[in-house]
Amino acid sequence: MKAVSRTPMRVSKTPRVHQTTEKHRRETSEMAKDPLNVFCRVRPLQSDGFLTSLRVKNSTTIALNPQDQLLQPHKQNGAQREIQYIFKHVFQSDATQQDVFASVAQPLVANLVCGRNSLLFTYGVTGSGKTYTMTGNLRHRGIMPRCLDVLFHTISDFQAKKFVFKPDKLNGFEILSEEDALLERQHEMNQRFAGSGRFAYRNKDSDPEIASQASVEPMPLLGLDEDNMYSVFVTYIEIYNNSVYDLLEDSGIQKTLQSKIIREDAHRNMFVHGVTEVEVKTVEDALEVFQMGQKKKRMGHTVLNAESSRSHSVFNIRLVQAPTDSQGENVVQDRQNITVSQLSLVDLAGSERSSRTKNTGVRLREAGNINNSLMTLRTCLEYLRENQQAAINGFSHKKIPYRDSKLTHMFKNYFDGEGQVSMIVCINPRMEDYDENMQVMKFAEMTQEVQIARATLIKTDLGLTPGRRKANKLFKIAVNNLNELGMSEAKDLEVDVGLVYSLGPDFPFCQVDSPEAAAKIQELMHYLEQRIEKRKRLRANLDIKFDNFRQMLMNLDRDNLQLSTELASLKAVYKHERERSFALEKRVRIHESSIDALNNRLTKRDRQIEELTFKLNEKEILLTQKEHEKEKQKKKFSSKMAVESDKKKRELEIKLRQQREKLNERMRIKDEKLRLVSNIIRSEDLPSMPRSQSSEDFLNDKDRGPFTARTESSVPATRTDIYDTPRHGVAAANNRHRRSRSTGDKWLEHRAANPVPLGTIMQPFLKNRKSVTKLTDMKTLTEHGANKYCLVSQEADTDGDVETKLYKGNVIPTCGGGAQVVFNDVECLKQKSPVHSPSRKRPSNGTMSALGVASALPSTVTSITVQDVASRCNLGIEGHSNKKTKI
Repeated sequence: MKAVSRTPMRVSKTPRVHQTTEKHRRETSEMAKDPLNVFCRVRPLQSDGFLTSLRVKNSTTIALNPQDQLLQPHKQNGAQREIQYIFKHVFQSDATQQDVFASVAQPLVANLVCGRNSLLFTYGVTGSGKTYTMTGNLRHRGIMPRCLDVLFHTISDFQAKKFVFKPDKLNGFEILSEEDALLERQHEMNQRFAGSGRFAYRNKDSDPEIASQASVEPMPLLGLDEDNMYSVFVTYIEIYNNSVYDLLEDSGIQKTLQSKIIREDAHRNMFVHGVTEVEVKTVEDALEVFQMGQKKKRMGHTVLNAESSRSHSVFNIRLVQAPTDSQGENVVQDRQNITVSQLSLVDLAGSERSSRTKNTGVRLREAGNINNSLMTLRTCLEYLRENQQAAINGFSHKKIPYRDSKLTHMFKNYFDGEGQVSMIVCINPRMEDYDENMQVMKFAEMTQEVQIARATLIKTDLGLTPGRRKANKLFKIAVNNLNELGMSEAKDLEVDVGLVYSLGPDFPFCQVDSPEAAAKIQELMHYLEQRIEKRKRLRANLDIKFDNFRQMLMNLDRDNLQLSTELASLKAVYKHERERSFALEKRVRIHESSIDALNNRLTKRDRQIEELTFKLNEKEILLTQKEHEKEKQKKKFSSKMAVESDKKKRELEIKLRQQREKLNERMRIKDEKLRLVSNIIRSEDLPSMPRSQSSEDFLNDKDRGPFTARTESSVPATRTDIYDTPRHGVAAANNRHRRSRSTGDKWLEHRAANPVPLGTIMQPFLKNRKSVTKLTDMKTLTEHGANKYCLVSQEADTDGDVETKLYKGNVIPTCGGGAQVVFNDVECLKQKSPVHSPSRKRPSNGTMSALGVASALPSTVTSITVQDVASRCNLGIEGHSNKKTKI
């Protein structure tokens, strides 16, 4: 729940008695005053070819030269026409942003921390660098981000939790309890995750400008009250066409901003009613809020400036601080103890001449309102200066027209003595801006003569111990350390950071014979009542401390007696334990020596085990290698045995086939002889041969050439001659060979390059064949995928006829990846001229007249063949019959 009712707090720290205007002026005139601080910053020329109309003489003086003197430098009286202006400090064109901040804004941040108000505004013509000085850019941070940086690094360890301080919408603040603050934080978190309102979740790293402007860590300021808790609130408004707009307002669906009004609170302080105050906890949060307002700020393009501010922007930084309780942990729940200080950073729009900017329409109206507000500011400052001089001379005062412009109306309190005021005059040194710079210099010269009343700070004294927050923190650290060490008594310890025994500051000065004597007496009575009340409270606190101290002394005396008795008994126990420890130490030394000896033996045994393990590993490696070699040799010999076994098997099969062929040939020859003998026996007449021809002559005649040639000529060309074909080794002919067996095989035909045509009736037909003329490489035999081989050999026989032999075999792959040919068949083809039929005349010798079977034989068998067969048969049966056939 909330601490107190919603009543406006007092922001001003200067004691004020609001009775009449004349009284207020008299009090203000009696107070200490400070001049309005005016600084000057010269913008660098955009090009070296531009002429400059001013010259910086030293760190405080600037000389302004007329245009005719620059264009006609030969005139003698030129030096007399030079006009000099003096400022508190002049920043030349090469001055950095840090130099400007350290000299101008850093003292204002120190005032903010100490509870004082400050106002800083930049003034100058358009395009003179006012916005750059105030906000900067990505590479060079301006005054505003540097002020935030220094402020948060100063109060970083002393910030209150969010929503402990809450604005009351009447330029004041109220203190929420811990439960209410927790509910507010929960509500903000819900809105952030829901993505509604200004608490919508945003990624802070997404804006490079925010990341770059919050990347420097400055030194914190001194003079911070560590017993207070702090919170920072920011507001961002603009004055456009003499109307005030809230740039942080959540307009929602409505795109245009609603104008705000300026009101006066209960303590006569000016504020913008209904303005959005955002609590920020880090520099990044504050810069993010500033960037949100920048998106709504009015900017425009003119002839003199591509990005010209069309309104006055005001960025307020409000620091709320309140003292903590006696333990230094929570804020004191009394809004009367809240101190609010404010730093206002004002970026004034630049003054313009319509003859140079060529503005029309909306831009012309904007320029008129900007110039009017700046003129009102100048008039107010002139009246302030004249009133201050009139007060000295005793003349009447002029009424200052603060309400003629929203700009002067908003900062009326600062000019009346509610804070320190500083101004930075920005100058563009180009010769074209001479007239505008002249007016700015005159305004700055006049402004420095204005005296601002110095605000005095009244600090509320609650009588609490200074440094209680730090002391409580150190006490908690010590208690935690004791708990970690196992001391349970640390939980019962309490820290006493009670009241400070002081009645407060001295009596305020007052004059009894003054017109305000009655009011001063009332203030003194109120002050005395506070002192009496505080004295009673301190006296009661002192009596309580006396009683506690007396009780503590009695407890200490009793504890001392008890501890003395315990000490005597502990000494006896200590002596006994010491003797016992000496004996134990002696035994320990003996055992340590024996342990060392055992460790040495163990080390030796470990070394021996390592050596034996190493040897064992070597033996196992050798044994493994031998086993591998043995397996390798076994596989090698097994493959060799398999190859040799296959080889022997094939050789035996070839020999068996040859033996079978020989036996078949013999059987065929015997069958033929038997058939011939059978034919001779069946024949009715046998031609008789001369007896003078013996069996030897018959055998010789059989082997003669002409007889052999005649015999071969009587056989058809398509039949193989069995008797007269010369044979080498065992015949490879297969009687059951059929030519159609090769239809599904692949043949490799090996023949001469230019073969002689066969000319026979039956031709060799090899389906799916590949013909080659040379066979020199094994790949020729294997790469075509042939499984049959045929060697074609042609040669001339004894009669000059062509004899063609076909040697056929199977292609068998070998174990070594090659191939071998096993011949299993031979075909012999001959071409012979047919023999004419013999003459019907009988031979003169009459040897064949007795043969009556001549007409019964086929026409293809000649008489010579029959005679040959008869002769052979006669030779075969010569021993059984000597009968001769008669001719």
